[in-house]
Amino acid sequence: LSLQGESTRAMRLAGAAAAMRDRLQIPLSPAEQNQLDQALTPARQALAEAAAAAWESGRALTLEEAMAEALGSAA
Repeated sequence: LSLQGESTRAMRLAGAAAAMRDRLQIPLSPAEQNQLDQALTPARQALAEAAAAAWESGRALTLEEAMAEALGSAA
């Protein structure tokens, strides 16, 4: 995948994980949130305005779809 493709995938999977944490009511600690923000900075920079759309599309994934995407399968 291209750098942009990997960035999109990273944002989608992070969005999916955030949605799952929200559903389970398991928030990240401030330190974990800081680590996540730092890890996603390159993806946000690569995608610019498209980063928010990738995040939101990830939030809409089912658990099965997120797992397939994480494993590299077509979701």
